[in-house]
Amino acid sequence: MKKQFYESIINSIPYAFLVLSDKLIVMYCNRSCEILLSKTKNEILGRNLSEIIPNRELQNQAQSVLQDNVTKSVEIHFDIEESKILKAVITTLRAEVQNVNASCLITLEDINERVRLEEQLVQSEKLAGMGLLAATIAHELGNPLSIMSSTLQYIRDAITNQTILPPAIIEAIDTIMDSIKRMHELLRSLSGFTGSQRPRFEPTNLCRVISQMLAFIHKEAKTHNINVYHQFDDNLPDCYVISREIKQIFLNLLKNAIEAMPNGGDLRIKVYHAEDKDAICVDITDTGHGISESDLHLIFRPFYSTKTDGTGLGLSFCRRVADEHGGEIKVKSELGKGSTFSVNLPIKQDLNL
Repeated sequence: MKKQFYESIINSIPYAFLVLSDKLIVMYCNRSCEILLSKTKNEILGRNLSEIIPNRELQNQAQSVLQDNVTKSVEIHFDIEESKILKAVITTLRAEVQNVNASCLITLEDINERVRLEEQLVQSEKLAGMGLLAATIAHELGNPLSIMSSTLQYIRDAITNQTILPPAIIEAIDTIMDSIKRMHELLRSLSGFTGSQRPRFEPTNLCRVISQMLAFIHKEAKTHNINVYHQFDDNLPDCYVISREIKQIFLNLLKNAIEAMPNGGDLRIKVYHAEDKDAICVDITDTGHGISESDLHLIFRPFYSTKTDGTGLGLSFCRRVADEHGGEIKVKSELGKGSTFSVNLPIKQDLNL
């Protein structure tokens, strides 16, 4: 009766634990351990630790604790499944029962949720830092760019009024002014990281936007021997988007695709209506070097980059903007064959945002 009472208490403890012999054989486990490891007591008892939890570091630490004459605790973290991260604390036990050798106690705790929350906190801190940096850059560069733009406009008007300029010079001045305008738009886009500006959605023809971006990267693609193909569905409706941010998304993705094909290749852009949702889809496919599986789930994180000179902000910006529009961005890739980035943007928006 007393034994059942004690076992009831042990099984009610929310932490999982194993008791091991000096040979690392499981002598006892509680109910929480069965649940955590997704095994029955019969599948756990009498087996070596390596069969129950195939983790070399855990085995080595348990053996080390058993061989040490002083009782101590060792804490290690490890994965046992894709969705479980465990913390293990190993403590020596000195049994005073006859014929029972020294053993050790391993306490296990699933800390996956804690790790996830810590990662979210780190990412939030990074984004906050990005916001502060963006606000500073926008403030420090915004005024000089405004002065440059107005001065260049004054020079253009003054010279044009006095003499007839060759079309190439006028075009060069207009190109510089357009570049300054784009820099202003980028600064406003960066300011969006601070959350101080309310988004302004406007009806936009995505095919026209992408055509503009393709014209922008045309020379660069030609220089790298890249063939560009596009396929636009007919009569696509306008999307309510923040135009400057959507332009930046597609410009980032197109430039990334070009950089992925340093020896040439094919760049294909497809714009179509999503069949299962009220959204416009844009697929950007390259035949470049591709992305490894280990990098695929990391490439959208701020400051993470596979490029030696990359900032790690381009794709994180793309995902943030897609989320802000109620859309999504996905990627499929295969090493040596290329990648496809798919952007889905809802046609309608809540204009009260």
